[in-house]
Amino acid sequence: MDKVLRNKLEKSIKFKIFKKATKEMPFYFLDYLIIFYSTFKNIILERNLFKKNIVIISASDKYFAESLFQLLDNISNLGKISKIIIYDLGLEKLHLDKIEKYYPHVIVKKFDFSDYPKFFIDRDEYNRLGSYAWKPAIIYKEMNINQCQIIWLDTGNLVDKKFNLVRIVLSAIGFFSPISAGNLREYTYIETLESLDVPMSMYKKRMLTGGFIGFDWESKKAMKILDKWNSLSHEKSLISPENSTISNHKEDQSLLSAVVYLSRSFLYLPKIKKVFGIKVNQNPNRFFYLLESEENSIAESVRDQWYKNFGRMSTRTIKESKIVWITSLSKLYKITNSILKEKIIIASVFEDEVENFNQLLFMKKINNKINHIDFFLTTNKELNHSLEQNDYETILIPNIEINSLKKILEESLL
Repeated sequence: MDKVLRNKLEKSIKFKIFKKATKEMPFYFLDYLIIFYSTFKNIILERNLFKKNIVIISASDKYFAESLFQLLDNISNLGKISKIIIYDLGLEKLHLDKIEKYYPHVIVKKFDFSDYPKFFIDRDEYNRLGSYAWKPAIIYKEMNINQCQIIWLDTGNLVDKKFNLVRIVLSAIGFFSPISAGNLREYTYIETLESLDVPMSMYKKRMLTGGFIGFDWESKKAMKILDKWNSLSHEKSLISPENSTISNHKEDQSLLSAVVYLSRSFLYLPKIKKVFGIKVNQNPNRFFYLLESEENSIAESVRDQWYKNFGRMSTRTIKESKIVWITSLSKLYKITNSILKEKIIIASVFEDEVENFNQLLFMKKINNKINHIDFFLTTNKELNHSLEQNDYETILIPNIEINSLKKILEESLL
């Protein structure tokens, strides 16, 4: 009985949230402590809260232009920034004209892919450019040009007035990158870990945030990390190892995290984004979040195809979505009640999961949440009729062809 209760508790979403919050609580205290320490150190040694010369850098292609303009609007309110530099990874003329007209203070530079390994310009099946290897390359280049503090912001980021706290800590310790979801073992391909000689004792270290990184030119420790991160990112076998996937390797983020921990340069690094007013993955018009599916199911194939083809209207961060798609009903229990109340919830039941549908309804962890589903998608006529008879909103779809599904959902929801 104790084992059953323990297993049930461990699978509980509320318990996982509570466990995560409890585990991270000391980080809040330590983050404020390092802010206090950094403030004191800077005033004593620099006679200022933070160093004044700072450059903000980002990069975008045409697919992230909306996010870029959102970022530029956001950081325009930060006060005194020495330079804002945007690297053009494939922007269109209308985007460049808009920057020139509305953001004349922004410096735009064209990224010269010919100066780097061929894979920098290649796109993977999810349309991601160059395994993000261009990111450390850009930071490294600009660091050697500007020789000051540099903060990299992904275009999907937003910051607020607490940004000055980032500057205070960066001025004191020379490097800044808060923690992200998961750990090194979960999100760094095993061959990369082994090639870098990462000890198993570090496997549970939290991933750092690859989309928000600060380096200080005057910090030898930070410069060694940047140099190493950049050089390793030129090796495709490390940043994008063969057979790695989006679910077990985070490319530039994986390498950055490993390099920082291997350096053993810092006693403590700030952890919590909220303390420093940082929001990531705030890309506009990313409507859909697709919950994980049953393994080797039709739903798993549909989910994978959706993210490959429609990544620009989708997000992998549930809080940032407007529509949550439960691709396999058996996973409904993973969604918190607050999300069920806030979002539009759709659920699909494909042919290979129809047989188990009635059984799922009798499972308490499913039954308690099923009334939050706004409508069902199914290819099965009998199930569609049964759902309608029980007053559920349903859409009978003719097939699972991905473009057809997209059209149906756009017409129904957007």
